[in-house]
Amino acid sequence: MSLSPWVDPLWAVRLTCDNHKYFDNLFREAEVPDFTLRQLEYFAAVVEEGSVTDAARRLRVSPGGVSVAITELESCLKVQLTLRRRGKGVTVTPAGRWVYEHASAVLERSADIGAVARIARGELAGPLRIGCFTTLSPWLFPRIAAWFAEHHPGIDVQLVEDASTVLQDRLRTGDLDAVLIYSNHLVHGMTSEEIAPVRLQLAVSPDHRLAGLDEVPLRELENETAILLGLQPATGHVEDILRSAGFEPEVRWRSTNVETIRSMVARGLGYTIIMGRPYGDRTYDGLPLAYRRIADDVPANSVVLAYPEGTVPTAKVRTLVTFCKREFAGEGQPML
Repeated sequence: MSLSPWVDPLWAVRLTCDNHKYFDNLFREAEVPDFTLRQLEYFAAVVEEGSVTDAARRLRVSPGGVSVAITELESCLKVQLTLRRRGKGVTVTPAGRWVYEHASAVLERSADIGAVARIARGELAGPLRIGCFTTLSPWLFPRIAAWFAEHHPGIDVQLVEDASTVLQDRLRTGDLDAVLIYSNHLVHGMTSEEIAPVRLQLAVSPDHRLAGLDEVPLRELENETAILLGLQPATGHVEDILRSAGFEPEVRWRSTNVETIRSMVARGLGYTIIMGRPYGDRTYDGLPLAYRRIADDVPANSVVLAYPEGTVPTAKVRTLVTFCKREFAGEGQPML
């Protein structure tokens, strides 16, 4: 395929000699009224996806529209950016690679300007990176995401699920804006706000010998098979509580997935001590569970939203706190 007639015949030589002054003048020589962000966006998508068709699918436009935008951009810059062959995708020319790097920076800055404009209008905007302890995510995050999508669409709500210690480490380094964890998982150097008080519960199958009791003393679990969460510090807290009742728990299985634990308990394979209680009291495979209040005094606990000590929460974090307190405050205690 021959190069378009507007391509400088010495471009390859100039690239070989590492002389980029030629390309530094491309944007300066372009006629600004003919140069659009949309053309840059389409071109960047083609480079990243490797084909016009895939780029069009990502942008939700027609492939013909993408091809026209790239052709117009090449005409404006007077340089060939891509080699397009039917059925073989797109090859980016050296000039195109250089333009892509600058186009990406321009697009990023234009997005920043848009965010600043929304903030100036009083709208909340930009990323909100929320860390959530793995067992809390199914309960908390879907409603958080849905509410922000409806009321603050300019905020890009992002989720990171992990163990509490990992989340707090990432919070300290600035990778996260806030984390949702249990208060008894907090480490030194964190400030927290209570979202909902919670209390440990016993879960057994409906035909378990303890399912007929309204409240179960922990001593009744001695010699019973335990199936516990395999995430620290949750595992350590639960086992310490059982030991404080005067016996060593007989832990047969551990899992990092609460639904796995619930399903095993429903099949009569053992009991578990659990903090959360999904609506419906049924497992993934439709089997019922029996939740019972623990008769013993157990350590107080709550779901909290944490951020580093000494920092001032952003408007986005404050909005998150307000919503969580309103939405989840009455849901953490066992249903009797």
